[in-house]
Amino acid sequence: MPDVLVVHKDAPKERVLTHPPLIVIEILSPEDRLSRFQDRIDDYVAFGVENIWVLDPERRIARTAASKILHVVESDELTVPGTPIRVVLSELFAELDRI
Repeated sequence: MPDVLVVHKDAPKERVLTHPPLIVIEILSPEDRLSRFQDRIDDYVAFGVENIWVLDPERRIARTAASKILHVVESDELTVPGTPIRVVLSELFAELDRI
């Protein structure tokens, strides 16, 4: 299971997901390595998850996965096309400085 997941609003309520969620989010801890996440990413892609986000709070970097390949997010936003979902990375990471 990912650290955070978002399901479609019309998805059936299930204890065990049989339909891919809208978004899965993995949050790296300081001891995590991206290479450890590759199997998970492969599983998410195989399950049909279209929006896979990997956040690295220590380095203040976000990555997205498409077709099993991780890409560094160059813009300041993570979005889900066709939805109002928008995460401003600079704001998200700035919150960490307040903790």
